[in-house]
Amino acid sequence: MPSGHNNPSTKQNFLKRRTYDAGRAQLDAAHRATQRLYCDTLEFWRRCSRPQCRRHRRCCGEASRCLMRGLIHVPPSQRRKAHEAVIAGGPRRLPPRTHFEWIVRRADFSTVVTWGLG
Repeated sequence: MPSGHNNPSTKQNFLKRRTYDAGRAQLDAAHRATQRLYCDTLEFWRRCSRPQCRRHRRCCGEASRCLMRGLIHVPPSQRRKAHEAVIAGGPRRLPPRTHFEWIVRRADFSTVVTWGLG
């Protein structure tokens, strides 16, 4: 009876590399998740025109637009507190899903805000 140890379908390939497009997609997803955490931490859902955001008490739409729209109402001291809260996981204390997200959460606030705008 074969044991399956030499079966290539069950063997993990630890030397596998990702493509540029796959890495870019992971980085984009990490930035979107971090932008959504900033929106939730700064409670932009309170002023949002979307009823879904107010009902669920979190950002349910386009987080980058919501962040840019509400950022003018946030003083720098509150931005620093929000940055610390995002590193901790936001109001729901969510752990980072990937290592990319862990890195992006610790990135400069202006880098996270302007990602994907141009």
